[in-house]
Amino acid sequence: MRWNRRFPGFITIAAIAVALGLLPLPYEYYVLLRLFLCGVCLYFLTRPRRVRDAEKWVLVGLAVLYNPIAPIGLGSKPLWSIINIATVIWFWWLDRRTS
Repeated sequence: MRWNRRFPGFITIAAIAVALGLLPLPYEYYVLLRLFLCGVCLYFLTRPRRVRDAEKWVLVGLAVLYNPIAPIGLGSKPLWSIINIATVIWFWWLDRRTS
């Protein structure tokens, strides 16, 4: 039997990670989630094909928001959950548009 499936991409992994983040987990998980989402932003920034200048500025803003070195605190977990879900949806749209 052959393996016909493609390895899940960054966007799929990010969606699963954000979905897990909706559960009550230790703080360390959210630090790793920030690191991963910041990495996805940097990945899209380094993809030169078909990423528009305005989209690059959004990616820079998201990379700053998710950076694990100097974290930005927004206070409540529900607000972070909404931002995380919106970010993954935007990543998915950007990935589909640039592929």
